[in-house]
Amino acid sequence: MTEAGQGVPQIRVGSFLLLHVGFFVYSLVTVFAKEAGVHAGMSRLFVVFLVAEVLALGVYALLWQQSLRRFPLTPAYASKGIVVVWNLVWAVVLFHERITAENLLGAVLVIVGIMIVSADAR
Repeated sequence: MTEAGQGVPQIRVGSFLLLHVGFFVYSLVTVFAKEAGVHAGMSRLFVVFLVAEVLALGVYALLWQQSLRRFPLTPAYASKGIVVVWNLVWAVVLFHERITAENLLGAVLVIVGIMIVSADAR
């Protein structure tokens, strides 16, 4: 995967998208877990959300393994922090929660950390 004369592997757009689709699916696990908690007990909705959570984890595991075949481990693992941003999106869009300045600062720090680790891995 390296171009002639270069020691740095080139990451394809498809590999990047596969990785981030996996993170998107992984972020849904927290949504399903929260909904399962709201419907705690053995109600039908509790079981539905619990099964959805397990299925999402399974899909994420498959996508993660396929991503690691195409993407260097260090930036791939560091990029997992993007799930924090997805969780903020779900908090606002699905659960109508308020995002604080501290939440935003934390998300920015995570993104900066991802950029630093990914740049250093090259």
